[in-house]
Amino acid sequence: MALIAALAVIVSLSVGCGRGEPPEGAGERAMVKDEATATPVPEPSATPIPTATPVPEPSATPIPTATSAPEPTPVPTEAPTPRVIRRPSEGAPEAAPGFMVETFDGQTLRLSDLEGKVVVLNFWASWCPPCRWEMPSFERIWQEYRERDVVFVGIAMSDTFEDASEFAEASGVTYPLALDTTHDIAREYEVVSLPTTFFIDKAGHIQRRFGGPANDGVLKIFLNGQLE
Repeated sequence: MALIAALAVIVSLSVGCGRGEPPEGAGERAMVKDEATATPVPEPSATPIPTATPVPEPSATPIPTATSAPEPTPVPTEAPTPRVIRRPSEGAPEAAPGFMVETFDGQTLRLSDLEGKVVVLNFWASWCPPCRWEMPSFERIWQEYRERDVVFVGIAMSDTFEDASEFAEASGVTYPLALDTTHDIAREYEVVSLPTTFFIDKAGHIQRRFGGPANDGVLKIFLNGQLE
């Protein structure tokens, strides 16, 4: 019996150690140790949700109103400077070279048919600015002197019939106009620039040769001198 009791004590002791039963107070010490060593996990701080930044309403750009531009002050066009009227040569006036042309309206015109009249013979072209500038003066003086044995004749050169006739019609020119298609007339009169005007007296002589644009005053000076 004593042996059995001793064995029972030994078994109880070995079972207690083998199962690792913590001694009294061991559990509390382990909990304290765990509590001391465990790093507390911080509670995640709530990240504030960013509020949407209000987008400012775009300010309406006013549509610029059309500003009426001031009327430009008209600048008068400077008239071409005329050249000096001169005789074609020293001594007695030379006879004006004769010619025959077909006018824009289909009529035949000979210089010899105009003998006994004062003739203003003008060489021009539709592309020539000074020529275009002076033609209203020629038309005005033609209308004023045509009943006084005065004839104006315009000879277009280095031009086309279409361009020359179109410009003449647009300008309201009514005196006889023709086209020197061969330049024969211009060579006879030794025309080297445009416009060039010849003043021919009633006897058919060249009294003056005028290079450059002629105005009302120039035309009247010559015509009045021939008609007095």
